[in-house]
Amino acid sequence: MNPPQQRLEPDSGADLPKAPLASSFPSSPAAWYLFCAASELRNRLVAKRMLGRDLVAFRTGSGKFAVLDARCSHLGANLGCGEVVGETIQCPFHHWRFGRDGRCDEIPSQLQIPAFARQQSYPVAERHGYLFFFNATTAFYPLPFFENEQADDLAAGRMFSYQADASWFMVAAQGFDRQHFESVHDRRLLSPPRVSCPNRFMRRNQYHAEIIGESRRDALLRTLVGKTVTLTVNNWGGTFYVVKAQFSRACSRFLVSFRPLEDGRTHFDVIVFSPRGLARFGLRLRRWFTRGHLVSEASQVRQTQYRPARFIAADADMIECFQWLAALPQQPTAISPPDEKETQLEPGLASTL
Repeated sequence: MNPPQQRLEPDSGADLPKAPLASSFPSSPAAWYLFCAASELRNRLVAKRMLGRDLVAFRTGSGKFAVLDARCSHLGANLGCGEVVGETIQCPFHHWRFGRDGRCDEIPSQLQIPAFARQQSYPVAERHGYLFFFNATTAFYPLPFFENEQADDLAAGRMFSYQADASWFMVAAQGFDRQHFESVHDRRLLSPPRVSCPNRFMRRNQYHAEIIGESRRDALLRTLVGKTVTLTVNNWGGTFYVVKAQFSRACSRFLVSFRPLEDGRTHFDVIVFSPRGLARFGLRLRRWFTRGHLVSEASQVRQTQYRPARFIAADADMIECFQWLAALPQQPTAISPPDEKETQLEPGLASTL
């Protein structure tokens, strides 16, 4: 009879850090979000309801991108029904024109422009054919990417999207939930996760695990790339994941931009990457694996609830993640450079951010 496998558990006798109240989390974190494919803006505006407000993206005559609040500061007409005129977006109602910075440049009926004639403008970045925006007047940090890698060396696949019946902060904490790695993803930890905070806007979890799933997807994964994986998960700003999975014979990369919905659920946009030389075949296969891995998780964790009084010792990493999420700056602040040796957060010990 085989002896029972040793489980990697935090010290059950350690005092648990205090979980924040649900009201501590911002409704729409200041972070980068994926708006749309840049190709959608070639000949039209793209208007969306996002983060509890109406937004519009457009591309000017010179090819520059912009994202503005869509409700005109005059009488609230939706700029998404307007049109691009040169370097401005024109309101469909009275034809007021707003530049990329949100300032009104022209009012046809008068020369004087009132001070209120201004739209909220958001920082934008275009990468690999996708348009991202930062949910604040100033971007607190550059659009994240894979560490020590150049964007030009990787090709991006076609985005896929899905939704989960859980709040954004419950979703964010899953990357630091050591219990669910095995129960949901069929990944048995071979060593304790290494959690660190290179700077105040990014939280990292790295773990080494054995692939133990019995699904067709996991069986094929073991055959193609190996039986173990080292996963590095970088959470930027609470709602932007940059993930690298290093197998013995391959490396997978993907980013996840997720955003809260007004009904309490969470919307996900995912882009998978591959070295450019392998893009034609590698992207399609990686996308298939990644989609199956993530979407299956969303279907298994439906209607999870935040219950801070019900956490146990095995939830220590997750509690610390909740503390970090609640403390994330929502106003501009100087980014802290990573230490030469990142501070490791031992299981069961709260971090100081």
